[in-house]
Amino acid sequence: MAQSIQVLPEDVYNRTLVTHVHPPDWVNPEPASRYNPVVLGAGTAGLVTAAGAAGLGVKVALIERDLMGGDCLNVGCVPSKALLRAARAAAEARYGRQDATG
Repeated sequence: MAQSIQVLPEDVYNRTLVTHVHPPDWVNPEPASRYNPVVLGAGTAGLVTAAGAAGLGVKVALIERDLMGGDCLNVGCVPSKALLRAARAAAEARYGRQDATG
């Protein structure tokens, strides 16, 4: 049974995000008989580990129950840095670069 991923608020932007990262027609591949390693979680560390191992030719299984990228990419570090940069850009536009940084 396919699990539906929900990202709030449910608007056009988040619906587009979900269709890109969790396509409705996605079918999980047939599992291999053996993996080495099995990576649990596709957050920053999991993605780096899986990509590094695959780059060395290792058969990797990457397991993620929610969205790829984990909290850091989807709700934590990256979005907060984007908001901080947007606020800084707005302050620079309003007050000029010199006053916004001081």
